[in-house]
Amino acid sequence: MKIDFDEEKHEYSAGEVKIPSVSEILGRLSEDRYDGLNPWMLKAAAAKGTAVHEACELIDYGSEPEEDPETDGYLLAYQNFLLDHEVEWEMIEGIVYFCRVPGELPLYAGTLDRFGTVDGVPTVVDIKTYASLSSESQLAASCQTALYRDALESMDGWQRENATRRAILHLKKDGAYRYIDLEEWDNKHGFNSRDTAWMMWNVWNNKDKALKTVRKGKK
Repeated sequence: MKIDFDEEKHEYSAGEVKIPSVSEILGRLSEDRYDGLNPWMLKAAAAKGTAVHEACELIDYGSEPEEDPETDGYLLAYQNFLLDHEVEWEMIEGIVYFCRVPGELPLYAGTLDRFGTVDGVPTVVDIKTYASLSSESQLAASCQTALYRDALESMDGWQRENATRRAILHLKKDGAYRYIDLEEWDNKHGFNSRDTAWMMWNVWNNKDKALKTVRKGKK
């Protein structure tokens, strides 16, 4: 199935039908983190994150990013991660979507940062460039990667010897990084990311249906 992505609107669609995004579904998990922050600071942080992601992608494809004092430390952190671990990416900034039944319209779509093997283990990796990684951010990433993993498995029906794991790669400005296994994080906190993520999808879906009914009644 072909999924189109409008980068300007940040919208996914299949043909003429708009598909909800993972970010849209899980948006409420991150609302408090942005509450009260200066809009200019949010825009600057988003631009920095985009620049780091694009430069990391160049590294993965064997190109040399331009030097930039704003991103060089984060790129060093990414290169250190690649040196410290045996990594083989199968998907880089790849669009994924979830279908309950093959051929039907997807329930959601999203763009994962990386999927591949890390030290021999199939893993969905979410790259973060926050100054600090709060528990709230880790919770949101855990749910996000759970939906990505379900999408991957619905697309390909993978049967692997090792279950696909999920992780955060937190890149820091000083060249350090943290690699957080989200399966271990869930277990440590007694948290079921998959159930929570799908609960959020149900909330989003019911809200969307209700709004459509109200709008239809106004015509």
